[in-house]
Amino acid sequence: MKRHMCMDVRGALRNGMWKLGGMQHDDGRPMTADEAFDALCDEIAKGRRVIPLGDCDNFDYQEGCNGHSD
Repeated sequence: MKRHMCMDVRGALRNGMWKLGGMQHDDGRPMTADEAFDALCDEIAKGRRVIPLGDCDNFDYQEGCNGHSD
């Protein structure tokens, strides 16, 4: 079974991962540290515990990837 990776939103905020860079806007532009922090806070406001690191069509925002048969 294949599973996709995800990131714990509170953990990323707590550990300062948003400062490392690499987060992007939907159009591919890189986010500043402030924009990344705000984006992660927005995910918490939506009630999301984890977010996907890439595309996943079987993702749960509380538990992560539910797995794929291939």
